[in-house]
Amino acid sequence: MPEAGALLFWLSTGLVFHSYVLFPAQMRTLRRLPAPPPVSGITPDIDILLAVWNEAEVIERKIRSTFATTYPGKISLYIGTDACTDTTDQLIEKLRTEFPAIIHERFTERTGKPGILNVLQQKATAEILVMTDADAFFQPDTLQALIAPFSDERVGGVQADVKITTEASNEVALQEARYTYREMEIKQGESRLGSIIGAFGAAYALRKSCYRNIPNGFIVDDFFLFMEVLRQGYVTVYAQEARYELLLSGDAQVQFRRKRRIGKGNFQNLLYFSGMLFRLNRTAYCFWSHKVLRWLTPLLLAAAWLGTLLAAPGQVFYAGISWFIGLLITAALIDHWLLVPRGIKVKGLRFLSHFLLMNVALLLGLKDLWQGDNRSHWSNRG
Repeated sequence: MPEAGALLFWLSTGLVFHSYVLFPAQMRTLRRLPAPPPVSGITPDIDILLAVWNEAEVIERKIRSTFATTYPGKISLYIGTDACTDTTDQLIEKLRTEFPAIIHERFTERTGKPGILNVLQQKATAEILVMTDADAFFQPDTLQALIAPFSDERVGGVQADVKITTEASNEVALQEARYTYREMEIKQGESRLGSIIGAFGAAYALRKSCYRNIPNGFIVDDFFLFMEVLRQGYVTVYAQEARYELLLSGDAQVQFRRKRRIGKGNFQNLLYFSGMLFRLNRTAYCFWSHKVLRWLTPLLLAAAWLGTLLAAPGQVFYAGISWFIGLLITAALIDHWLLVPRGIKVKGLRFLSHFLLMNVALLLGLKDLWQGDNRSHWSNRG
């Protein structure tokens, strides 16, 4: 039993170490390699798809940033409003007089972002679709840089680059921003392999011919759509110059609920695309390393702790590791429940508590899927 426990500990720990340390290091190395310069001059028509619910605070800024871009081709903005209860619909209708390229679809019952995107893409006619969120604001050259990689016929999806805006004093938002930037670094490395595993959904583009309807009840639409692009044999790449500004919530409860929903959506996608895990190619390697092992990290960490308990009798090393893991969990809980509410900052603890809560949210997302929670609509509060 001690030998089995030791094996379980090292195997589980090694898989987590690969996903969180080795693979990101590999991708950071790859991202330093020069990317092929995109060919300029292509200006296909663009249809921008935007699903919103109660976004009165940001919708006007979003629309104005969209039509303030310098993209020389035709732009249409399809906005689907998901039974809004604030003044979002009224603001959009007012702005339509100024921007006639807005096509406004009002949904009278809560539908969810994936269902709205499915409807909007059926109405869209352009060759290139741009998916975006209401709190992602384009810079003047965002769209032109985002579209440029499509000059390569192998490219089916393009990820935009993000600049996050948040309060400098909000530790929750800062930790989320740091995590997002680390994720984008990984995506830049994956781009050199032509296999970005799942888009960051605030702003990305894909060929309309690659769009596949998102299944009913699915939550993480951006991951689904980019994986479908890869499954069809196209490549997904990163557009470093296609930058946009993203507003990020610093509310810990909002972030936790969002991660719980995303956790459920992650496991939906894992089941749906499981066949892609067993191909001997770059996509399978990135899928395992970047996503699957991350999603399984709560279970792997639990297995590692169990391994130390099994191996602890007569083994001071494993007994010490077991106590150390327990100490880390306790420290993370103290930071979350006692220090954060009081505004007390202890260097290192905020990362630890963020990591713990992220994995708890994943577990709860798995629980929601297991229990058959089929809700796919979202809210601005998570």
